[in-house]
Amino acid sequence: MEWIILFLWLAIINGGLGGQYILNWMGNQPKYVGNQPVGVSAGVMTWWREISKLLWAAVAVIIEIARGKELKYFWPGRISMITIVICAFTGVIENIGFFYLPRNYSPHLYAPYVNLYLAMLPFFGKFLFDAQVRKEHYIGIFLVISGLIVPHIPWVLGHTVDANSVLDLNAIIWIIIINCCLCSQQILNNKTVQTAFKGVGPNALVLWREIWKLLFISSFLLIIPLIATLFQVHTPAEISKIKFEKALTQLDAEDQEFIKQYYTADQEVFRIASNLSEETESKIESVLRKTDHNGFFSLFEGSLFPDNWWPILFVVAAGLTGYIYSFGFFKLSKYSAHYWVPYTNLWLAVLPFVMLAFGKDVTLYQIIGAVIVTAGLIVGVSDYGRHKVEEIEKTHK
Repeated sequence: MEWIILFLWLAIINGGLGGQYILNWMGNQPKYVGNQPVGVSAGVMTWWREISKLLWAAVAVIIEIARGKELKYFWPGRISMITIVICAFTGVIENIGFFYLPRNYSPHLYAPYVNLYLAMLPFFGKFLFDAQVRKEHYIGIFLVISGLIVPHIPWVLGHTVDANSVLDLNAIIWIIIINCCLCSQQILNNKTVQTAFKGVGPNALVLWREIWKLLFISSFLLIIPLIATLFQVHTPAEISKIKFEKALTQLDAEDQEFIKQYYTADQEVFRIASNLSEETESKIESVLRKTDHNGFFSLFEGSLFPDNWWPILFVVAAGLTGYIYSFGFFKLSKYSAHYWVPYTNLWLAVLPFVMLAFGKDVTLYQIIGAVIVTAGLIVGVSDYGRHKVEEIEKTHK
């Protein structure tokens, strides 16, 4: 029975996760948002995503209360709440990364690498919960790492590689950050469920986490733009040619012409004109806030109510899939993470074919790599007939 429940929820989570990657990517592509500049920062997208997830979780909790569940079963306890707060903070950072990456890269390029932390989960499970590490886990780890290497074989052999299929330093930094966030969350999800008061269910845990996530992202959207204004981040004296040209593509024709009036090319940079009025500087700042010219501060700019609402619709839809898999994660977190978390990513094998359907250039090496990674994730359950999946011992019985 434990394995039947596990497989059902893994199927649901795979659908939710895979769907979210596609929706996040579509919401960050001008082609799917009315052929207009996206015009919505990663931070604002995260805010709307958390609003969506919070509303879905709130509806679920209201239904439970209407059915007679007592309010005391919606308070998880102090220790459990601490783990929820930590997960909420890292979750906001992770979500910002998940909205930054699809704006610049196809999901089939970066998705396998944001799951590298899975290779470490068996050892965390052994250390924290005394969960057994089996030989199948080591075989799976080897296959996962091999699958991640395969797409880079052409580069190793000295063949010419399409620049659009290469992850740059910014992508690598975000991949490292996301891995750290996801790893900590999977471990703390176990602790959240383990230390929660008796009778507290997944919907209550999701609701509390979304409340904290919304508080964190709202604070970031309020404080960080104020810091940017204080240090005049959005009226830079000079911008590199590459960043300037990229920023222009994120503006409409009117704003492009305005910015071109006040920035002049000087070899590999564009320099701002001198002796500008305060009104002009303010206008330049408001225009450049709409772009990604500054790697950090631009993540938190923009109105919560943008001119183009198409990206928000994709984000709200992603919020629904996010609620579904968050509920599933808490539902399964009564088991040590390394028993099941790797298998929530089986959709990775399908992703290259989905992106092919969207017209992206997907190489045979990338397809083979995704299949090998997925095979590595499957290996760990190949001996389920000889091992019973046991729940983590809870603090409050």
